[in-house]
Amino acid sequence: MAADRDIHGLAAGADRAAQPAENAPPRRRTGPIHWFLFNSACVAVSVALMWFAPVVPLPAFLRGPAFVISALVIPLALILVPGVLLRHVTHKKAPKLAIGALAVALPAAIVLAVITREAGEERGLEKRGRWTEAVVVGVDNGKTDECTLRTRDGREISPQMTDGCDPERVEPGDELRVLYDPKGAAAPLEDDDTAVELDPGSYRGTIGGLAALIVVTGTWACVRLSQGET
Repeated sequence: MAADRDIHGLAAGADRAAQPAENAPPRRRTGPIHWFLFNSACVAVSVALMWFAPVVPLPAFLRGPAFVISALVIPLALILVPGVLLRHVTHKKAPKLAIGALAVALPAAIVLAVITREAGEERGLEKRGRWTEAVVVGVDNGKTDECTLRTRDGREISPQMTDGCDPERVEPGDELRVLYDPKGAAAPLEDDDTAVELDPGSYRGTIGGLAALIVVTGTWACVRLSQGET
């Protein structure tokens, strides 16, 4: 009798193991809230890094990595993380709309980082900026025009000036009145005979709009991808 029970038990176990895969419990999907939090966190980290890097400011050896993280790593994460986590999801057709939405979020995240850094630099100059008569010691006419400046007592002003550094107008030996950051976290601005107006608050609308665009398009695309929709 015991042997019969063992045989029946083994047979029942084999039947359960042989059940079709479609009867298996469905995989747990990542819901809209999770994707909303993921995209919101990416945007928040990018904005915080680009704002506080020149405003606090961060140490010089951290400002470069902060920009790389905000302008490159985070935008790529907005695409790569969903791609890795949702690789098991099958689609009858290529999810063109979802991919298009992610393609919108990618450049928007890069532009957001650049604009937020500009706003942060203006805020840094607003807090710590000093006026000085600077001497142009070098003009680099590359992909972006950059001027190397020094104060009259020989101290180099860092970083290089890019705004207003036109090689057709500025050349080595010229003297410029500039507003510069003693901490070297914000690029100097030239007076050019008019008062330099710093208004970091004017960037709020642009930054807020880009942030909302990234969160909405990124969340929508990830939800569509996780549901296997086209």
